[in-house]
Amino acid sequence: MEHAVENDSQDLKDDYEEIVTPLLTKYPEVFPAEDFTFDQFQKVTTLVSSRAFEVDAYHENAMVPFADIFNHRSGDEHVHFETDFEVCDACGALEYCEHQYLEFLEHGDEDDDESNGHANEGMDESEGDWSDEEQAVDEAEEEDDDDEEEGPLKDLEQLELDGVNFWKEEDDDEEDKKDTCDMVLDRSAKKNEELFNTYGDHPSIALLNKYGFCYDNNPNDYISVSEDDVVDLCLAVTKEFVRSENKSVKDEEALDALAVERTRPRWEFFLMNESTLCPSPEDEENEGMEHDDFEDTGSDQEDDHHDHDHDHDHSHNDDDHEHDHEGGCCGGGHDDDDHQRGQGKSYFANVEGLYEDTLTCLLHIMFVEQAQFDKFMDDTQNAVDYFENMASGKKKANDWKMKRNVYQVCKALSENRKQDYLDGQGQWITVQDDFEARKKTTNKREYYALTCRMNEKKIIEKSIAHYDTMIQECKPTPLHTGNKRKSGPKKIRKMK
Repeated sequence: MEHAVENDSQDLKDDYEEIVTPLLTKYPEVFPAEDFTFDQFQKVTTLVSSRAFEVDAYHENAMVPFADIFNHRSGDEHVHFETDFEVCDACGALEYCEHQYLEFLEHGDEDDDESNGHANEGMDESEGDWSDEEQAVDEAEEEDDDDEEEGPLKDLEQLELDGVNFWKEEDDDEEDKKDTCDMVLDRSAKKNEELFNTYGDHPSIALLNKYGFCYDNNPNDYISVSEDDVVDLCLAVTKEFVRSENKSVKDEEALDALAVERTRPRWEFFLMNESTLCPSPEDEENEGMEHDDFEDTGSDQEDDHHDHDHDHDHSHNDDDHEHDHEGGCCGGGHDDDDHQRGQGKSYFANVEGLYEDTLTCLLHIMFVEQAQFDKFMDDTQNAVDYFENMASGKKKANDWKMKRNVYQVCKALSENRKQDYLDGQGQWITVQDDFEARKKTTNKREYYALTCRMNEKKIIEKSIAHYDTMIQECKPTPLHTGNKRKSGPKKIRKMK
């Protein structure tokens, strides 16, 4: 996410250079350079982008007066922003317009042919074409309409006396065709109660970046770890395997080479089969597949996936919050950490500190026994079956060793992430210390920055504690010797 913030800032600089700077040069008397600085551009852009709504296909993002007066609350908000999004992208018309007609003339029935597929098989070639008879009927209807419009205007006062309802809609669908933006009340509100909108399901750092605020205990928060860190830790653990198996090898570089040799095919196997082993929600919907967690301790965590009812282009969560009318912290939207400019993929731990299934799946492949991995290579279905059995609770005798390695890497990833929050002397500042500092500050931006940092630190602490517990619980499964009947005390047989 830090890279997304940096990218947003760079995008603003690029926009300023491409849009504003040429105007300053060409029209200095209209745009004095001292009044149109980058700082001013950044502030104005942030004010607009943080309050814009996605209106429709024609207007796209736009300012909507009065709609942005609602503050944020998630989960029990009162209102939502609604529009008819599917309009002509050339003129904004809700109904059929000349642009759609011209597009039809240009492309003909291509779209219909593609969408209908085999639906038209068996139909007569003339079916669906515009017939002379239909055209004659339409022309007659148009003449009738023209006839109705001719003649003297009716007396308005007489119509009122006759009880004519001038406000009656001509057809029942008219209400759905109003070209308006609506704030719709979804649930009842008490007298004098403030009405809230929701800005979406964003983590604290996204809220802070785009809207200039965040709040405690945001359930959408997460921490991210880099792909490079995952690779380094997997190599380190694998190197110790290699060391124990090749005690005669003392050279560290040779051990590193052996670790890479073992790790590379496993990593490549995962990358090639990731969509099969860890299908995304879109894959599940398209293929009708169900996705089971690989770990009962894991949790699906991706940023991002957000509901858009044409809701506010804002997006926020729990707790009540107001806009920072100073213009937020930075301009522009936010993207997930994945594949930022020049950045590798990131993996995420959710608000409970549990890493996403994609990472736990990858780590299981990295540390599964070689014989099992060879089966994966023979047929990917063997890997699918393996993880399905694991999800259903079926365990093998040596699974505890692999799981311990998985949990050790997860714990180490969180410990590495913890290093990012050390102070200048390399000391960990506790969440409580941040809380006390936040109570003393009078700077709104510092207040929210501390809030964001506290939320992420809580996740790190939870994650380290959780995986430490899981490591301690990884022990060999005791062997069952069967249900032998205990022998009771011997009875003394009386002799006559």
